[in-house]
Amino acid sequence: MNGVQQDRRSPDYLTVLTEATRVFGSREAAQTWMITPALGLDGRCPTDLVRNADGLTKVRLFLQRIEYGVYT
Repeated sequence: MNGVQQDRRSPDYLTVLTEATRVFGSREAAQTWMITPALGLDGRCPTDLVRNADGLTKVRLFLQRIEYGVYT
């Protein structure tokens, strides 16, 4: 199993994927969002950031901002 597959099985990845699914309305949309660079994450992909505690916090806060329509 490669590193990407292992990351996608981590509890942190699955937690964020679940939150993103709720925010975006479908698992497919959430999975696409997870692998897409985001301006609100300094051009990084959420998948890359959830590998450590600081990145996980940034991704979860960014999802909350998206959910509540706060883009600044």
